[in-house]
Amino acid sequence: MDIALVHVQPAALAEPRPQPAVTAIIDALKGYRLVAIGEMHRNQQVHDVIVTLLRDPRFLPKGGDIVVEFGNARYQTVVDRYTSGGSVSSQELVRVWRDTVNILVWDAPVYERLFNTVRSVNQHRSPESRLRVVLADPPIDWSSIHDRPEWEQIAATRDRHAADTINREVLASGHRALLIFGSGHVENEKAFDAHDTPQRIRPPNLAELLQDEHPGATLFVMADWMTHLDRRLADWQPPALARLKGTWLGDTHIGPWSSTPRFEDIADALLYLGPATTLRTSLPSPEIYADTAYLRELIRRDAIQGGANSAELRRLRMKYLRGKI
Repeated sequence: MDIALVHVQPAALAEPRPQPAVTAIIDALKGYRLVAIGEMHRNQQVHDVIVTLLRDPRFLPKGGDIVVEFGNARYQTVVDRYTSGGSVSSQELVRVWRDTVNILVWDAPVYERLFNTVRSVNQHRSPESRLRVVLADPPIDWSSIHDRPEWEQIAATRDRHAADTINREVLASGHRALLIFGSGHVENEKAFDAHDTPQRIRPPNLAELLQDEHPGATLFVMADWMTHLDRRLADWQPPALARLKGTWLGDTHIGPWSSTPRFEDIADALLYLGPATTLRTSLPSPEIYADTAYLRELIRRDAIQGGANSAELRRLRMKYLRGKI
């Protein structure tokens, strides 16, 4: 359902200037230490942009980092070995994204493809100019997690752990990095607080931690699906990136004017991927779950988490376990 645009003053505000996304991100990394892309999980188009970016020789030509939400920090040495061209079995590699705090979502093929892309790109770079994938999810050991409070204790540290990882592995090392996290981690959540009744009591998210500790170091890019903008952005050629501040787009509310913040209040730029009707979801191959040991473990973890993935797992259980656990 389209949401009517309100509180827009096109006569008083500048037009946004969409730029080809890959070139715009490459240029941004010359002025910012970090560029953070907030993805809608499993969106095919945003990951197509990321892969094109990683393959471009202009991207961090002297080397740098890609910091990702979808990797358990316990396996950093595995990923370092793999992306450097070393031998890693598929059984060992999949644990990087399967054994994260949040389950199932990272089985979509776009996430494995990122690791494969970096490995391929590094084959054509000198050792000093290679890209490194930094895993920013806490080092959870699921074999020791047996109830919801144990899981929640670790889940509550995700943003703080990610910020500490970026501080240590990227900023303290003098590197530049592309950050790839869900939009809830890299959008300014404080902007929503004024519209909450009652106001939420919550720890700061990754964007707030980075901005507080390293003001101005990060360009925050949102890549959400915004159906109510399709008509106004119809002439844009996706994928395109546009800065928000001072433009009618930045002054547009993301939803109803009275209950949602403006675009420029939550991010610095918008990554436009095309009309909502053209966007696609990357889905896991069902054959992954023919490994019934893995499927049973997912069902166990989902029960601990509170059943957030129960609908998807119910279909898989009926297919591969005949409804049994």
